[in-house]
Amino acid sequence: MAVHRYILKPQSAWGTPLRSDTLAGLLLYRLAEDEGEQALKAEISAFMDGRPPFVLSSAMPRDTVFAPKLPPLPRKRFADLLTKGAFCGEDGKPLSAFEALSLFKKYRKKRFLPYPVWKRHCQSLSVANLFADFCKNPGLWEIPAAKRHQEMHVTIARNSNTALEGGLFVSHAYWPAEGQEYHIYAQTEDSAALLERLRRIGLLGFGRDSSTGKGAFSIEEDTNFALDDSMSAALPHGLLVSMLSAMDMRGLEGWYAVEVKSGKAGQGISRGNPYKSPFLCVQEGAVITHLPKGPFVLQGLNANPDIVQITQPLTLPCRLAEDGMEEVNNA
Repeated sequence: MAVHRYILKPQSAWGTPLRSDTLAGLLLYRLAEDEGEQALKAEISAFMDGRPPFVLSSAMPRDTVFAPKLPPLPRKRFADLLTKGAFCGEDGKPLSAFEALSLFKKYRKKRFLPYPVWKRHCQSLSVANLFADFCKNPGLWEIPAAKRHQEMHVTIARNSNTALEGGLFVSHAYWPAEGQEYHIYAQTEDSAALLERLRRIGLLGFGRDSSTGKGAFSIEEDTNFALDDSMSAALPHGLLVSMLSAMDMRGLEGWYAVEVKSGKAGQGISRGNPYKSPFLCVQEGAVITHLPKGPFVLQGLNANPDIVQITQPLTLPCRLAEDGMEEVNNA
């Protein structure tokens, strides 16, 4: 399937981060509303059979990708490269040990990588080369991210329609930087149909508190994007730009971090408890050398056996440098 890229423009704050598994669930939910239960079951069956009708990434600030989680750079290797003058500042002069270590602390905190930097290094990824690039132009890596803010709420008593005593609680919302746009990647044979469903989600609102106006966005295809097919075939590894999980995670190889996710089932489809059981996911930014065996559909998360979680992985092609230890290219 072809890889497409979409430009997403937030129209409000978000109650839920724009992550691939949540987006996939909403796409299926809207499909059931538009075309009925049989269409929904057919699409889930396609995922189960290893024929996913679409694969989505999580949202990234425009012209970035998730920073790859790479093999660490040993201290001795760092010291050797520093002695050789491999790490140079914006003026082109080799950095001192103090300057390099100060910048390395900042580099390690970066969640996103500028897309031009990714294109330069995706065929030979290593911490050494990426950090050398960062030292030359750290300002390029300053990417405004959504801010997480607390919001105070009060519980309304249904019998009196007034504030419930002791019912004060806190929730969180994500506020994008002013004018910030996002990129979402998708693998699909029918980009127009997928885009139309994503637009409907944007109009109705995404995630928690969409009924109060949160999660609204507009979305269009990025017509300037094209993935180099010849490069894709030649590169053996992948940068994970979506969430990843499976019923059997044996076989997963690479460099990654994990988190525990939980969620809530859609209205009217849960039995008793509306919440899904927690599940383990591999985070975006993992560098995958071997995927686990699919299908990438989690089952048994709720008393209702029809409730599933789509965690189909989407990766951008890349290659790890030899042992992650090649000489820094200062060209």
